[in-house]
Amino acid sequence: MRIGRLRWAVMGTMLLWYGAPAMANDEALTIKGSYSIRPTPPLKIGHRRQLLMDDYVVEDRRAIRRVVHQPVKHPANPLFSTGSGGLCPDRSFNYVNVIRDSENGLYRAWAASSIQIKQPTPPFFYWLTRARYYESDDGLRWRAPELGIIEIDGTKANNVFKGSPEITYDSVGVSESPPKWRHKGRYMMVYHLGPAGRDPHPELIAGGQELRLAFSDDGVDWRDQQENPIFRGQSDTANNVCYNPVRDVIMSYRRPPINAGEIRRIAYAESTDLITWTQPEHVIVPDELDSYSLYCMPVVRYEGVYFGFLHMFYLRRPFTTEGKVEKYMKLDVQLAWSRDGKKWERHPERPLFIETGRDGSYDRGMIHAAKGLIVHDDRIEVYYTGSEALHISTMPGESSLCLATLRRDGFVSLDAPENGNILTKPIECPGGKLRINAKTRKGGSIRVAIRRGDGEHDGERLQNRSYENCVPFTGDGLDAGVTWKGKPNLNDLTGKAIRIEFLLENAELYSFWIE
Repeated sequence: MRIGRLRWAVMGTMLLWYGAPAMANDEALTIKGSYSIRPTPPLKIGHRRQLLMDDYVVEDRRAIRRVVHQPVKHPANPLFSTGSGGLCPDRSFNYVNVIRDSENGLYRAWAASSIQIKQPTPPFFYWLTRARYYESDDGLRWRAPELGIIEIDGTKANNVFKGSPEITYDSVGVSESPPKWRHKGRYMMVYHLGPAGRDPHPELIAGGQELRLAFSDDGVDWRDQQENPIFRGQSDTANNVCYNPVRDVIMSYRRPPINAGEIRRIAYAESTDLITWTQPEHVIVPDELDSYSLYCMPVVRYEGVYFGFLHMFYLRRPFTTEGKVEKYMKLDVQLAWSRDGKKWERHPERPLFIETGRDGSYDRGMIHAAKGLIVHDDRIEVYYTGSEALHISTMPGESSLCLATLRRDGFVSLDAPENGNILTKPIECPGGKLRINAKTRKGGSIRVAIRRGDGEHDGERLQNRSYENCVPFTGDGLDAGVTWKGKPNLNDLTGKAIRIEFLLENAELYSFWIE
């Protein structure tokens, strides 16, 4: 018995000495299966870009890390700030929504701005919030059009489109109306309102806070939906809606009406007709790695994926940390993603997406990512409001509109610090040319091999599209074509189930697609 064990140990050692075949490249290690295997229905990806933050299209990866990339803060920041004589004379503003008009290229922004009103009784002041509108031709230089709608300080020569001395409009979530509801107005807005000060206003049902829907043809003059309010209860945060074209529903993100004593969570509800809504349910709650409070989450749709800008509010220390919170009373932003708008994922290490700046900077206290995502000149533009002040009402400091940018598809990459492999699930080849958005470092490259993805032949390599026949990619390319010697495209594989395998050496892969 002892001799037999020794013999196997010696044979194993010899395999290591003389070079066991590499698992990623050895056809012998591909499991061939049984007499008959029913093929897995392949993913139908069509010609859409495939983002790689989750495992939707990825079957396996070796020596690969997911990396969340922070957008670069624009050197022109802050674009404009609050203060007397500026574009926002109020003390602070946030909950910004930014859209680039598809018809004329005009940048349009809607935001909530606030002033402090003093009163003789505790807490001796309250916040009065109203909604303002802005425009820009290039996204950097902004103006505040005189709308002539709401009278402020004795004049209508201002850019306020929602406001009252008795009602506070704590957030305005503006988006373009889906085609199904375009007849109601080109733009739709979900907004929160509540009584100014401590006394309830008679217009508000039950004297409480509400969420309402409104529509507009021009983004300035708004008509309330007859069936308002859509929700009652406190949700003084960046309330927003997002259309899901796959399920043909409007998805709403707000604070939960039912909680265990902390309202700062992310709740979800949906509607097929904008009148009847599902009961709000938690979709993201803090865990042992999070700050105590999740402030809000504006949601945008990009290349078929929903991205959430999840705001972390450091109100109390995380459960695993003792002592004082390093970012006490600050807010910054993590990135979350979802394929259906309900089930959300985050990077397990919870890296920050947009982080507060250094002490003394214009965004050192709070970051509020805007609702909206603009793809322009092969870059993604993400607007946010940065505040000097902490989340303490008595602390002074300006708020500013700011801009940060990413490369296209640049939210998350699959990164090989040295070399690694990525294998896709079986996909139905639509025919065309394989393209990648990728970047290599010094001495790095990306090569691609095609494997079969059908039943008992699953994993079998196509000799004419091997790593050896692939023309290596090097450099930095947002739209780089992948070719093999004698095979410039995948047209001969149209309709067949294939797997795509990427070999990365000192490289980052952001997305791929078949054009």
